[in-house]
Amino acid sequence: MANKTQAPTCKIDLPGGIGIRAYRDSDTASISRSANNPNVVKHLRDRFPFPYTEEVAKSWFDIVTQEENMTRSGKWTVEHGAEGPLTVTNYAVTVNDEAVGAIGLDFGKDIYLRTAEIGYWLGEEHWGKGVMSKAVPPFIQWAWDTFGVLARVNGEVNAENKGSASILKKAGFVVEGHRSNGAFKNGEFVDLVILGMVRPS
Repeated sequence: MANKTQAPTCKIDLPGGIGIRAYRDSDTASISRSANNPNVVKHLRDRFPFPYTEEVAKSWFDIVTQEENMTRSGKWTVEHGAEGPLTVTNYAVTVNDEAVGAIGLDFGKDIYLRTAEIGYWLGEEHWGKGVMSKAVPPFIQWAWDTFGVLARVNGEVNAENKGSASILKKAGFVVEGHRSNGAFKNGEFVDLVILGMVRPS
């Protein structure tokens, strides 16, 4: 049976009361309040529910702790893979310990097993305050330190969402391309900016 230990857990405390930590059951109200906003959903994938209720939040908290949605931590080798404990890859972004957003990694499969895509969102009331610009770099560093399997992190943003692209570029991501009509959202085609970062040597 797979090891169910969920460690090391991401726990980051930053200046200005900003933090990254595991979800708590008590976060359902604040997460649903922040997420249930069409301006937040506008640039996210359709799998992100809207309306975003407290029941949806609780379901998400359960999903991220299921074994099939975790990734093994520790050193990785071709012969043995990763041998560390299964570790959660999605976390709450907090301001003064109130969960007002999220950040996480979606690991690839098959030939993409050493690649993950970063995703994040933040409640509108905290936009323009540098919250994600402060949160993304230490989260990426935690990922490098935790997951030996991880060799590359991808980012994909709506070309109109210049703020999100700026966050990734400030964190060290490089623009690798532009995909015209790369996605279909709210009945319209949108262009995508493709970014990437490889593990520092």
